[in-house]
Amino acid sequence: MKMEKGANAKCRALTGLNQDEWITLLPVFSKLVEQRLRWYTLKGKKRKRPCYKEYENSSLPGSDRKLNFALMYSKENPNQTFYAQMFGLSQAKVSEWFSFLLPLLETSLNRLGMAPMTGGRFEYRDQGEEYLLADVTECEVPRKVNNAAQKEEYSGKSKRHTAKYLVFSAPNRKILYVSPLYPGSVHDKTIWDETEIQVDGPNILVDLGFLGADKENENVIIPHKKPKGKELTELQKQVNKGISSVRVGAEHAIGGIKRLKIIRNKIRLKYNDVRERVMMVP
Repeated sequence: MKMEKGANAKCRALTGLNQDEWITLLPVFSKLVEQRLRWYTLKGKKRKRPCYKEYENSSLPGSDRKLNFALMYSKENPNQTFYAQMFGLSQAKVSEWFSFLLPLLETSLNRLGMAPMTGGRFEYRDQGEEYLLADVTECEVPRKVNNAAQKEEYSGKSKRHTAKYLVFSAPNRKILYVSPLYPGSVHDKTIWDETEIQVDGPNILVDLGFLGADKENENVIIPHKKPKGKELTELQKQVNKGISSVRVGAEHAIGGIKRLKIIRNKIRLKYNDVRERVMMVP
């Protein structure tokens, strides 16, 4: 895909990045691909001698083509048979190339500061924001054959088999952190409890799925829960309305992630580590 002037809309529609982001990413990604191919084959087998030269008849020639392949696959979540036809590959090669390129894409984005933090710890120092937003997003996954696995991944909240992630975002809708993957049956508050959270400065706005977090963390703000058999006071209703209006930003930030069809639609990827990597793609 040629990056001509004024092609931002087209570039974002195809890859999820604007033109400047794509141009910035390409040389970093290209270098990592060349280094990896110098030492390893496409199937991940270490070469006897560190040597690689790309031939004209390569199944996926050119760094720009490889970058588009990885970004567009993440963006569109295509049927592999269709994608094979689109890029002139066999279906097996589509799977091989995506498995090979996705970790390199993630590393490239991390090096450029274009990917959110991840892992079991979220640490954030005051940068002037009044608040951060925390929420759990669910992505539908195929139902497994094993009954125990089905039960583990079944989310009672969404009535589907899902994978869950804890997400922190800033008021400008930038995703700051994405947790490791959890099966759909795990409660939102459990994910919160298992994440080491260190936020200095801003308050953290959450929903009632994190009930109790405000008692453990003085900077957590949570809506008032309606008492059993009673009504909220007018003041409590106004507070809840204010929190809800601000938390719309969290939904929009997560919506930004879910512009990737590979996340918005049912994730066909089988392995959790690959599913986690896809969440790092902007």
